[in-house]
Amino acid sequence: MILNRKLFALASAILLLCAGCGQKPLHDESRTFANDTWMRFEPEHFMVNVTNTDDCFNIEVFVTVDTARYRESSIPLMLEVESPDHEKRTLFSTLPLRNLNGNCLGTFTDEGYLVCHQTVRDYYFFNSKGVHTLTLGQRTSKYEIKGIKELRLTINKAELEYPK
Repeated sequence: MILNRKLFALASAILLLCAGCGQKPLHDESRTFANDTWMRFEPEHFMVNVTNTDDCFNIEVFVTVDTARYRESSIPLMLEVESPDHEKRTLFSTLPLRNLNGNCLGTFTDEGYLVCHQTVRDYYFFNSKGVHTLTLGQRTSKYEIKGIKELRLTINKAELEYPK
């Protein structure tokens, strides 16, 4: 069982590396939470410098969870994108942690944390050049959710496929 998880984690890492071969992400930043607690009214702010508005991007979130402390099946997320022109767009997503049978999704680290991934938006276009502020928060009904160790936001260039 442990060997299967390690092989799955290795295969996932290789696929992620191959998917982005030769391409540097527009943004890749992690945040660690004090006491493994993500506060509802203290969202994380990320500054992203956009130099090309012709490209589209995939916005992805990775969350590292202590499943002994956070037992819910998902984490609802809200991402607000504010342009240099103060235009705001709000994106909602739900990060699944368990399937319908209660089995954990994602991969486990050597320390026993579960790492799950969710694409918040495929093929996202930034409307203007400059520094955009991305504000990522959890939208659970709880003031604080315990068991959330780390949050990672990545923005990678997407290959837009046009219908033929």
